[in-house]
Amino acid sequence: MKNLKHYCFILFITLLLSSCDKDEPFVEPVIKVITATDITNTTAVINAEIIETGSEPILKYGFVWAEGDYDVVSMDDGKVEYLNGIPSEGEISFELKNLDQGKFYGYNSFIQTETNTYMGGKYGTGFRMASPEITDINPKEGSGGTVVTITGNYFTANKDAISLQLGGQEAEILEASESQITFVAPEVYQGDRDVNLVVNGVKTQSKTVFKYLDYFKFDTKYLRPGEVFTFWVSYQVNDDDNLKPKIDVKINGKQCDAFSKKIVGRQTTVDVYLPKDLQSGTAIIEMKTPNREYLFNKSSSLTILPSGVWVKKQNLPNKNIGKGIGFFKGGFGYVLSQKKLHKYNPNSNSWTLYKEILSLQNKKIDALGLIDEDLLILQGKTLKCFNFLGDYSQARAEFPGEERDGASSFVVNNTFYYGLGYISKDYQNDLWKYDLDKDVWTRLADCPSFNHLLSSQKESVFIFEDKVFINGLIYDYKTDKYTDSAISFYPGKNCLVLNSKCYLIGLSNRFVSAVKNDDGSFRFNYKEVIGISDYDFTRKEIVEDTPCPVISSYKYFSFSIENKIYIGTDDDALEFWEYVPAE
Repeated sequence: MKNLKHYCFILFITLLLSSCDKDEPFVEPVIKVITATDITNTTAVINAEIIETGSEPILKYGFVWAEGDYDVVSMDDGKVEYLNGIPSEGEISFELKNLDQGKFYGYNSFIQTETNTYMGGKYGTGFRMASPEITDINPKEGSGGTVVTITGNYFTANKDAISLQLGGQEAEILEASESQITFVAPEVYQGDRDVNLVVNGVKTQSKTVFKYLDYFKFDTKYLRPGEVFTFWVSYQVNDDDNLKPKIDVKINGKQCDAFSKKIVGRQTTVDVYLPKDLQSGTAIIEMKTPNREYLFNKSSSLTILPSGVWVKKQNLPNKNIGKGIGFFKGGFGYVLSQKKLHKYNPNSNSWTLYKEILSLQNKKIDALGLIDEDLLILQGKTLKCFNFLGDYSQARAEFPGEERDGASSFVVNNTFYYGLGYISKDYQNDLWKYDLDKDVWTRLADCPSFNHLLSSQKESVFIFEDKVFINGLIYDYKTDKYTDSAISFYPGKNCLVLNSKCYLIGLSNRFVSAVKNDDGSFRFNYKEVIGISDYDFTRKEIVEDTPCPVISSYKYFSFSIENKIYIGTDDDALEFWEYVPAE
């Protein structure tokens, strides 16, 4: 029995030892690289799946990636990204950042044990970064100079990294973000043009088209009914023998009469008359080609302003009045011509000879200056003063400067100023002031010279808000200094300031007709009329008013009474007109 127990123990030990010496089967870890996700223009998530963790402990695991369109087959083929944590079966991921837009990247996954490295695929896999894509464009049509916005994905806020072309021409980038780019359409011929966008050196693959239209443009912002409106068309307009362009123009639905053209390069200049019954406000302009295609409006909006009203008044009593100088005093208008001072009463619409100042010379009046009841009268170098209350005149100190033509004069702060103008064709820059109480002339700072085209042009002067405007300059009478003026016009010899506007009175040419010559060319007939334009200090733009219905003369006077303008002339009709400006 004892021997039997001993035998069994030996047999158990033998079987146990035999079991320990036999090896268990070895299992390798298995990892599989899978497709990248969440790809943008700068980031991407690379993925893999651990299918089997294997027999050996996993020491390290993660990804290997590199830029370029080639295989990643080993740990030496790129940058290694190790993941943290205890690996388990299932998907693993890693986000790559600050990648370059549009480039290709390859990657693989790996598992490392004590004895070996296991890759996630024989050659790995790869992905391309997102390219810029355009999803919308607004507007979809227009012309060169149109501001256009494209919407999409994977743009950039760095304008220097953007190139955008239409029809082979580079566009100016105004604003840029990750999802929008605003640009100015370059000048390109009409037709559909692809929007070629390149961001960070990567070209968009989405096809987007901007349609270029034939267009019209204009410089004027404000007009009045019945005026001539000039615009430019982007192509050559064929016309009939009577200079009627083959183009249809409507403003606020009203047909306009186009009457002349001039071809400059590929563009055509076309003039139209605005209907006289146009209502005030923003003008909607419609222009069509002969085949009924609309032209694109390349300019800003046009505003129709209300027109003033002309009223014919009592004719002038004699022709010589038209050669005089007008002024306003105490609710009445006055005109001094040579020795005769005429008075106009607006209430009775009548003219009277107020006074014949016998001490004056029988020649033109060069300048007038009204200070309270004293009227300063300058003829050449001779200065006289007529007193309305005392009804007398007396000689004053002679003008110390040289006699001249086209001089300027004005009264400010009860002081009379005179000077500038021309001697022959030479511009004079001397300005003088006259002290009535002391009977003294004083020379002031020289006015900067101007290169005027007309030697006979009178220096334009008007006073607004205690500022003296002299041909593009502001003269400060308190400091005797000149500074540049922000106004953009050079008014003529007659300027009146009413209701915060400067009204310019002068001659202008009005198109009347076109006559065809024997050789097929045309000559244009114009009529010279006296017209009024106004400069609005708020709009900062000069606008032509309706011209005087009849008056046309080189010699005319003007004055204002209670915000109405009066104009007379020395023409044979001796017409005298009142103009009531629009509100």
